[in-house]
Amino acid sequence: MSKRLCWLLAIELLGGCASNEPELYSRINEAYDFEVTHCDSFAMVTGIGRGEQGVKEAKISAKHQGEALLGTHIVWLHVDHIEESDQTRVVAVVYKCFI
Repeated sequence: MSKRLCWLLAIELLGGCASNEPELYSRINEAYDFEVTHCDSFAMVTGIGRGEQGVKEAKISAKHQGEALLGTHIVWLHVDHIEESDQTRVVAVVYKCFI
């Protein structure tokens, strides 16, 4: 009986984990402007997302751009929900911190 209960519990736990979207590791850190005063700002990036997860998708897109530029930190400047559209746009500054 206890083996059957353990198997059912294990299946439920694995099923719960499989239903959640995985969060992937990011090599760029989100920061506030006062946290990067000692860093070099060198790029501005824009991300666009759609639908209910528009802000999240837009931020992921902007972070990928910052990572491609070898930035270490990103500071969000603006979130814009585009009228008459399901698009969301974010604007951010990418920094490179050497410390």
